[in-house]
Amino acid sequence: MNVVTYPPIIDSPSVEKLKNEVKIFNPLRGNMWLGLYDEPENTIEKYIQDSFDFYLKDTYNMSGIPIGQPVGFEWWFHVFSSNDSAIGFHSDHDEVMRMENDGMMRYPFCSTITYLTNHISPTIILNTMTGGQVQHLLNFPQSEIVFSSPEEGKFVTFDPRYIHGVLPDRNEGRITLMYNVWHYRPKALHRLSHKLSQFDCRFYKENPQQIVNWLGQTDTCRADLIDLRFEFKYPIGTKEGETWKVIQ
Repeated sequence: MNVVTYPPIIDSPSVEKLKNEVKIFNPLRGNMWLGLYDEPENTIEKYIQDSFDFYLKDTYNMSGIPIGQPVGFEWWFHVFSSNDSAIGFHSDHDEVMRMENDGMMRYPFCSTITYLTNHISPTIILNTMTGGQVQHLLNFPQSEIVFSSPEEGKFVTFDPRYIHGVLPDRNEGRITLMYNVWHYRPKALHRLSHKLSQFDCRFYKENPQQIVNWLGQTDTCRADLIDLRFEFKYPIGTKEGETWKVIQ
C-alpha cells in the first residue's frame, strides 16, 4: 500500500503550539485553503508549508496525477469531543466537483495526517480506492488495511484515493491536523484570514518507518462505505503510536 508513516517530526513545544491554535480556531467554517507561496498568518499555516518542504516536496505525487505542479493545500482538523465521535469511511477528493458533475471524482496529489495527541483509536486506511466516479470502487472488498494509532507529532501520508476513516471508539480528546496537496484550488476553499503570532516549529529529520504485518490476535468489525456494508479484521492489543498492516 502507498502509505508512509514517520515517527514524530516535530518536538513537544511545537505540538502544543499547534494544538492551542486548533482550539482557538475550532470550529472551522469548512475546510481552508493555503497557497504554496502565500505568506503564512499563523503557526498552522507555517507548519503546513514547512512540513511540505521538509518531507514532501520531492515525493508529493502519491495519487499518480500525470500533469501539474503543487499550487497549495486544503487543510482542516478534527477535535473529538466525545467517545462516540467518528469519521465515516471516505476518500479525499474535490467534493464540489463531485456534487456538481454527477459524481465525477478529482483527487489531490496526496493526503496527510499530523497527530496532535496520543491515542489508541487508529486511523483505518483500506487498500480499497474510489475511481473516476464516486460509486466506482477498486479492490473491493479490501485485502489489506493499515491501522495508524496516534502519537504526538507523528506524520502520515497516503494516496488520497484510499478509503479511510475512524471508528467511534473511546475517541474523546483525539486531535488531528490534516492537509491535502493540490494541483489546483478547488471551489469553496478560502484562506482562514486569522492572524496570530507565528511559532517556528522545530522539525526532526526522520526516515519513514516500515509498516509490518500484524501477526497477533485479531477480531472482526463491520462498517459502512457509501451504500455498502463491509467486514474487516482489526488487531487486538495495539499501543499508542503504532502502525500495523492487517491482511484481510
